[in-house]
Amino acid sequence: MPYIEDFTTLPAGTTSWPDGQVTICPICGRTGIEQLMTEEGTTVILHSQASEMLGDGLLVEPEECCTLSRA
Repeated sequence: MPYIEDFTTLPAGTTSWPDGQVTICPICGRTGIEQLMTEEGTTVILHSQASEMLGDGLLVEPEECCTLSRA
């Protein structure tokens, strides 16, 4: 069963372990966590993500994010 983490409900400056510090998105103004998405080579502000425990490990996928730039 997937678990949805919504970073828009946290105030800026909060630390969400192990994801990072909550910041305000310069694109939409909502809060989120800045992350480098290495597969795509982009930096995003992650507003929510889904986590699900599978038989071979933990699957974490972005649900909603704003793209800031290419790395």
